[in-house]
Amino acid sequence: MMLIPLALIAALALFFGYVFLSAKPEPSVPLGASAAVPGGMARVNGVVPLEKDGWLPPEHVQALEEGASAGTHRVRVLVQFTALEGAGITLDSSQYVVTGLGGSDVKPLWTSNPRAEVRQGDSLNATMVFELPDKSIALVLKGPGGTRLSLGLSHHTGS
Repeated sequence: MMLIPLALIAALALFFGYVFLSAKPEPSVPLGASAAVPGGMARVNGVVPLEKDGWLPPEHVQALEEGASAGTHRVRVLVQFTALEGAGITLDSSQYVVTGLGGSDVKPLWTSNPRAEVRQGDSLNATMVFELPDKSIALVLKGPGGTRLSLGLSHHTGS
C-alpha cells in the first residue's frame, strides 16, 4: 500500500527535477540598457507602480479606472524607441507582452502609442500599462525580433 504513494512522489520529483534542471533562462537586457528591435533600439527608462503616483492616461480608460484584481498590481512601463535603420521602426504595441518565470504573457491594458512609425534618427517615448501578478519574478518586456528587456524589481510595491 505504501509503494503507490511513494512511487507517485518519486515520479513527481523526477518530473519537476527534469523541468527545473533542463529549463534554460532566456537572456534579457538589464533595466535601462538598450536592446535591438527591428529597425533600431529600445530601452526601458522606468517601471512605475500606479499605486505610488496615481497616474492615469489623458483619456478615459474604463479598465484603468477600476481597481486592480486581487493579487496584482499595475505598472507603467516607460519605453524609448530610437530608429537607427533607414526603414525606421514600425511600432505595434500589441506585439509587446510582459512575461516572467512560470507565468503567462500579460498584454498591455493601455498604451500611449498603439501604432506608430518612427523615422530614422528619431525617438519615440511610449508608455505601456500592465497588470502584473504580485509574486511574479524575472519579469521581462518581450517584443518583436526576440527583444527581451528586463523590468527589474522596483515595480514590486513591497520591495
